[in-house]
Amino acid sequence: FRLGNGTREATKMGQVVVYVPVKTGTGADGLSEPEGISLKRVAVVEDFFDIIYSMHVESSSEPGKAPKHAGQKKTYRAIAETYAFLPREAVTRFLMSCTECQKRMHFNSNGLEPKESEPPSSLVSGIIDYNMPLTSTYLKQMKLRVMNSQEQ
Repeated sequence: FRLGNGTREATKMGQVVVYVPVKTGTGADGLSEPEGISLKRVAVVEDFFDIIYSMHVESSSEPGKAPKHAGQKKTYRAIAETYAFLPREAVTRFLMSCTECQKRMHFNSNGLEPKESEPPSSLVSGIIDYNMPLTSTYLKQMKLRVMNSQEQ
């Protein structure tokens, strides 16, 4: 372990930044760093949210465009390049609570984003058991049942 000053903000607040040596090597693609040892900053639990958020939300290069939200793999990969000891599970839990990502994950069957004021159809909500995991297969089966019951 090595101690460092880290950022100016951390130094002002009296925090000491800890770095750990990490063995690096040439990746399978042959484009990675040459073999050796580098230092990675240790991720402190109190900073997990800030670290994950900064890596997850990418600023758009075009002015006026909304920031992009990276997926789990891309977010974790970006964090792992700089930080040590930040578990993948922390990234997953953060993404599960990201409201923007949750909005993107829930689309209507016609491929359009749902309108927030649009309630689910009464027939569908009466049949679907929301205590069950809402997989796409389960939802398709329920929609087929509704369509079949309407035809009869």
